[in-house]
Amino acid sequence: MSSLPAAGRRPRRLLPLLAVAAAALAPLVVTAPAAADDTVVPVTVVGELVQAWPEEAPSAGHVHAEAGPLSWVETAEGEAVPVSTEDVAGLPVGATVELTLGGAADESHDEVGGADDARAVLAGEVLDAAPVAAATPSNGVTVVRVVPAGGVEDGTGITALVAAIDGPVAGFWARQTGGAVRFGVTSAHPDWVATAAGCDDPRAMWAEAAAAAGFQPGPGRHLVVYVSSRPADLPGCATALGQLGTGPGAGGRVYVRTVLPSLIAHELGHNMGLGHSSGRQCDGAVETGTCRTAAYRDYYDVMGASWEQLGSLNAVQADRLGVLPAADQQALAVGDPATTVSLAPLSAAGGTRALRLTASDGAVYWLEHRAAGGQDGWLAGAGNRFGLDTGVLLHRAGDATDTALLLDGTPAPAAGWDGDLQAALPLGVPVAVGGGAFTVTVQTVAGSGATLLVQPAARAVPAPPAGTGTGAAPDVLPGVASGTGAARAAGTGAAGTAGTAGTGAADATAAVPAAEPAGQAAVAAPGTVDTRADVDPAPALEARSQTSSAVWLLPLVTGLAVTGTFLAGWRAVRRLRAARP
Repeated sequence: MSSLPAAGRRPRRLLPLLAVAAAALAPLVVTAPAAADDTVVPVTVVGELVQAWPEEAPSAGHVHAEAGPLSWVETAEGEAVPVSTEDVAGLPVGATVELTLGGAADESHDEVGGADDARAVLAGEVLDAAPVAAATPSNGVTVVRVVPAGGVEDGTGITALVAAIDGPVAGFWARQTGGAVRFGVTSAHPDWVATAAGCDDPRAMWAEAAAAAGFQPGPGRHLVVYVSSRPADLPGCATALGQLGTGPGAGGRVYVRTVLPSLIAHELGHNMGLGHSSGRQCDGAVETGTCRTAAYRDYYDVMGASWEQLGSLNAVQADRLGVLPAADQQALAVGDPATTVSLAPLSAAGGTRALRLTASDGAVYWLEHRAAGGQDGWLAGAGNRFGLDTGVLLHRAGDATDTALLLDGTPAPAAGWDGDLQAALPLGVPVAVGGGAFTVTVQTVAGSGATLLVQPAARAVPAPPAGTGTGAAPDVLPGVASGTGAARAAGTGAAGTAGTAGTGAADATAAVPAAEPAGQAAVAAPGTVDTRADVDPAPALEARSQTSSAVWLLPLVTGLAVTGTFLAGWRAVRRLRAARP
């Protein structure tokens, strides 16, 4: 039985020390967390720690920032107890945990998922580790259409949903994993299920759908619930919600409000343990200076923004999933000699498709070549309506929130960030990676491959921090262009409103948008104006702020030192008194 300090449990002998330190620090902290409600009696809950990612789109009618997953504990009796995601950050998803809960947590996701009743976690420990979720030969999918409380049927047929999963979704994951992960619909409930629960209680809604379809959770078993898209602004409904799993064979639950294949594939990616593919942008630099992390801002990858294209799974996510063969990758580290590397296209069937660079502090970077072929064939056609680059891309491995970070190889000034979706490394220009841990020069780029010169530093160089800036999340569903047509964002284009691309340079030859699948709300592409009278303009997206703990760390250390000195002196006095005759 292992105790996890990250969950709040402390050794009993430290409690007096920490209490005194907290009292001493109170006048020094400018923005301290709100005090717990002393009238709330702590309770203990035991069960499986579950997390699920809510996804939003402008069509949902409210401002969205990626605030992280919803978290709850599912007990053996079937009760779901919402808890603070921040408080359980150190506990593994899928593990059986024992948590001591206080009053309501500060965080709130009341617009999606009903987590406004989440409880603060005072202490916690792992009782049983999460089960190993290795890849299974097949992942069975049970499909149910649901009309939650307050909704009405939207006309989406069960056949369309089954076809999306058995067709493009299953085909994508089979190709990207070399057949290690295969999805297929094993049960499709023929009728709409009216649930007493609404989207504000997804756990109960999933349970009602599972009962109606006879779904039993387990390894390799997935429940995909289609939630009626009518009305679009149904309270508490996200565009999609996917349970975060522990590996490619974990199984899990999903709900979606569109049959868009890329969105369904995205949510199943969460079931397999993948976080988001986001963008890391810095002011005129690749990864130094003023930076932001913009959620979903990797339009190449299924775990980034969901739109009508499905590009190859990026190297970071493939490695995390365990489906990037050793023969298809090469690795370099600080101190290695300069090396010329030939990269095959990421979408190719073989060859060196990814290059892993490991800095001396453990930061990991990946280089991959995106060519217009195979799964990435759309890059050469009118389907590339965002004007994404072919060429060599640079990613950094992230954390559980942003699993992969796409770095901008041709960075724009901060004023042009929103309109800059071109990220390939420039040809013939040395680019410092990892704060100078590596220097990468792209020597040649062709459809058949790319040649790189990589010069590792001779000694240790600390990599820049990752993910500590602020950034607006682009729309989860960029949707289809309308009105003025698709925009091809230019790196020097003017910035638009927060979270949407700037106007950039419009592509006058953009193709007519693809037809919208049943149940999918069309959303204007970044940089365009939707002129339809029945669609409200997409709201600006709030920046997701990520702050460093350095602000409170120094006062904490100072307070502990003062308190420790006081207690040491007090103990010395007690010993002297005890020694007196």
